[in-house]
Amino acid sequence: MKARFRILIGVAILVLAVGTGTWLYVFRKDTTDMVRAKTDFRIGAADLYREFESGEQPATEKYGSKVLEINGQVISIEKNEWGNVTVTFVDPMFGVTCTIDSLQAIGQAGLIGEINAGDSATLKGRCDGMLTDVKIVKCVIVK
Repeated sequence: MKARFRILIGVAILVLAVGTGTWLYVFRKDTTDMVRAKTDFRIGAADLYREFESGEQPATEKYGSKVLEINGQVISIEKNEWGNVTVTFVDPMFGVTCTIDSLQAIGQAGLIGEINAGDSATLKGRCDGMLTDVKIVKCVIVK
């Protein structure tokens, strides 16, 4: 009976360790700290959008997975049900969208609250390319 109990505890610990490792691998893959990350390019939002519009493939090769510092006039700021904040530059229909993750949004709530539509702002994040908008993820607000 004691041997069976020890085996059961060992299996439970093993399952817990594998589950935790899998969760960390899947959900915490990209833990780049954008506050400290080295900026690869500094560019205006309108210029970035024009570059992707004129040639998506070359722009993706140049900016894809790079850390960009984007500045421009904010068109809108929206918070979704998961707490992620999306800041849109250039145009409400097409443009550059910068997504601030929910955990980062909590830490930067004061800075986010200071930005309104029409204001000029600078955000830093990783470029994921273009769908209808140029997508910048893992963003932080740069003062």
